[in-house]
Amino acid sequence: MLSREELEQALVEANEQLSQANERLLRQEQERAALFSNLSHDLRAPMTALTSTVALLREKPEIRGKEYGELLDLMNRRLKDLNAILDDIFLLGRMEDPDLVLNREEMEAVPLLEEFFYSCEADSRFQGRILKLDLEEGMECRICVDPGKIVRVLDNLFVNALRYSEDGAEITLSARVIPKVTPYNGEGECPDPAPERDQKLLQISVRDTGLGISPEDLPHVFERSFRGDKSRTPGIEGHGLGLAIAKSITERHGGAIRCESTEGEGSVFTIELPAV
Repeated sequence: MLSREELEQALVEANEQLSQANERLLRQEQERAALFSNLSHDLRAPMTALTSTVALLREKPEIRGKEYGELLDLMNRRLKDLNAILDDIFLLGRMEDPDLVLNREEMEAVPLLEEFFYSCEADSRFQGRILKLDLEEGMECRICVDPGKIVRVLDNLFVNALRYSEDGAEITLSARVIPKVTPYNGEGECPDPAPERDQKLLQISVRDTGLGISPEDLPHVFERSFRGDKSRTPGIEGHGLGLAIAKSITERHGGAIRCESTEGEGSVFTIELPAV
């Protein structure tokens, strides 16, 4: 039978655990509210543009020619913006589903990285930026991944680098193989990894020479509800889910992601994936 002192101690510990649980729930609710507030704001802008354009076309049916084409182009861009936001919301929700099964394949890493990089070189979004590929010489590394999801991670990191840089800035994709120092916790039907002493990691980095991230913002960049200080980054658009999605996908592959940055000099985002 517990003594009075033991019962009192148990009660104190239970109250402390309950308090911590309540604090976690409060933080989660605050993050959820902030996320919905951000998304509502970002959805409102393209919706307003579409509504205004439709109203204009109804009020002035005589609009034709170049002006008509420009209005259609505006509507098309705004529809793409809406689709991108909704797609990110859907993807982030799926990645947080514990029952989601990734479509993983065992493949060589180098062709995957090269194909992604050369597609970026041909992508008009990156005109004005200097793209560089820096792969470890003679690198051979097999990974077990859902290729579409990993390409999504890389694309999110490149687009983030694009948004926070100006014409003439460099965006570099680099990769190398390093020893693995943490236990494997990936998912899927790939072969069992080698014994830990033989395990390796594929380390992929996306480095830019852009605006960088402030020390105050850096710890929060992967949070779903985080938005950087607009006074530091005027004119930069984006709903802020790209890095949260990159983190979620990477972790579902048993990997990790981190960011290092110096304000005014640029940032480097690094992901590490288990090799097989």
